[in-house]
Amino acid sequence: MRMAARALLTVGGGGAPLQQPWFLTQRLVLWRWRWRGSRNYATPSALPPPDLPRLAQTARISLTPLEVEEFAPKIQQVIDWFGQLQAVDLQSIEPALKADTEGDNLRKDLPEIFENREAILDAVPIYEDPYIKVPKVLNKE
Repeated sequence: MRMAARALLTVGGGGAPLQQPWFLTQRLVLWRWRWRGSRNYATPSALPPPDLPRLAQTARISLTPLEVEEFAPKIQQVIDWFGQLQAVDLQSIEPALKADTEGDNLRKDLPEIFENREAILDAVPIYEDPYIKVPKVLNKE
């Protein structure tokens, strides 16, 4: 099982609910309206919708019933996007792990002497011979 599917199953809950939650009814109404009003490329997921009050309790946030109603379609849309990602066929694509470091496409790291010292010093905002001053980059706490 893929990791995204495992994570979504954890978010979605253990089994199918016996009756349809009230926020799922609202989601379907909003989904139909949004589907007609804008382009939405997410395909509906086969995963059950998450139990938002339980999810909010797990995340240690409090949601009012109005917020649950507002966030339900948004969370379902994210789950649908994961479903769309899972539908992508990746078997025909070769892995590209370390693709840039394989082969002889790296140059040798050889020290070079830069002859035009004045060009560097002209670009530096603060120069006190023989040092170039830069802003502090380390925090001493």
